[in-house]
Amino acid sequence: MIDVELVGNALCLDFANTVNSRPVAGRDWLATPAEATTWAAAAGRPIEDPQGLAAALPAARDLREAVFRAFQPLAHGGDPAQADLDAIAVRYAEGVAHSHLEADGGGYRLAWRAPRTARVLLWEVATSAVELLTHGRLDRLGECPSCCWLFLDTSRNSRRRWCSMASCGSRDKSRRYYATRSSPPDAAIPASPAPSVSESESRLVGHP
Repeated sequence: MIDVELVGNALCLDFANTVNSRPVAGRDWLATPAEATTWAAAAGRPIEDPQGLAAALPAARDLREAVFRAFQPLAHGGDPAQADLDAIAVRYAEGVAHSHLEADGGGYRLAWRAPRTARVLLWEVATSAVELLTHGRLDRLGECPSCCWLFLDTSRNSRRRWCSMASCGSRDKSRRYYATRSSPPDAAIPASPAPSVSESESRLVGHP
């Protein structure tokens, strides 16, 4: 069984990462109801009522892409398109209209009555996105240069580069190590660049 990787440090970013690579995905956790159910449970947002899940998947994929397109430029100091912000806001407003406030530690949070359906999951994702956009550390957003996964950098030195060292980071270090080992020993002779994996191939390796 393939494990679900959650490296985004925010529900909305992990939701954007439900494809294993971009622009060409080898796996999509929102492709089928069974895969979506597995991902939701791993993310701590189990879908308790699968009725209507299949019909909700197109909307889930639309929200995923809106979230990705909103946060990806922010990870590079740019601005998202208003259309993507609006798509998130519409889903968020829908969620707020169906929510209630419940105690959460020393404060309150939006919550939805049982059972937890696919619609509730999308409301939670949209709420996560709005909270990150309005109160989050957007200067800590990052994008993995290999697979394009998004993450919130919570490291102490704020120098995280990869989605995780266990996958993309370790592969990149291995490539650079073997490229260095295979370089000509004579420093006077410029080393020819090691054959590189194409961008699409690079993004297809690693994540299950």
